[in-house]
Amino acid sequence: MPLHNLNKNTLIFTDLDATLLEHKSYSFAPANEMLNFLKIHNIPLIIVTSKTKDEVLRIQKLLGITGPMIIENGAGIVIARKGGAETIELGKSYAATRKAFEKYAKDFKIRGFFEMSVEEIAANTNLPIEQARDAKKRLFTEPFVINDEKLLGELNKMANKDGFEVVKGGRFCHLITKGQDKAAAIKRLHEHYEKTFESKYKTVALGDSANDYSMLKSVDTPILIPHPDGNYLPCNIPNLIKAPFPGPTGWNAALKAYFHVK
Repeated sequence: MPLHNLNKNTLIFTDLDATLLEHKSYSFAPANEMLNFLKIHNIPLIIVTSKTKDEVLRIQKLLGITGPMIIENGAGIVIARKGGAETIELGKSYAATRKAFEKYAKDFKIRGFFEMSVEEIAANTNLPIEQARDAKKRLFTEPFVINDEKLLGELNKMANKDGFEVVKGGRFCHLITKGQDKAAAIKRLHEHYEKTFESKYKTVALGDSANDYSMLKSVDTPILIPHPDGNYLPCNIPNLIKAPFPGPTGWNAALKAYFHVK
């Protein structure tokens, strides 16, 4: 299996839902070929997601990987250290986010994760109960639903005044810290790897939705995964590669092409 430009110094940043994981089943089986390739060649696979720390730890275990993760849409970076994991905080605390959310709920028909039962979250996400419980363990951001998505722009303007903003993910909207994004977290981790290992690293990112845009724009090789219906997020990013299939099948195919694996 030849490596792209014979260079192992590559960091792979990946979204999860509808990217590495199937949209409905959350299976990553179609990506096993390239997941194994990355392990064999010791190429870091870094999850970048709206999910919580506990959710990602569970997924890392299933994938058989360890290493840093970017959680809650770039609000935090978790890096394994001797004696426990270090969480680098890039976003406002969950308490501050909840307080702002409850303020906006007076003017908009929005409903956050904190108001939903574990069973309701499980039903809305197709997650098992235990994983839905992990999804409620927020450190920074609040996923929510809104009755009328046409009002998201107005809600975002209000949030901006308080130092927050609204981003739309695959299943939910998210109230996050203004200026917080996946790209800023990726930059921090990229610098961490280059400083720690005293080497230059190329960066690749794979994502499918609007909250992946800054991530895709920030790396050397951006790979856009189509939505489950086959359509792509409209975006104009230089050197953008469009994966040929949705979900982990497209993820696997795109990385095979990148690393020239036959």
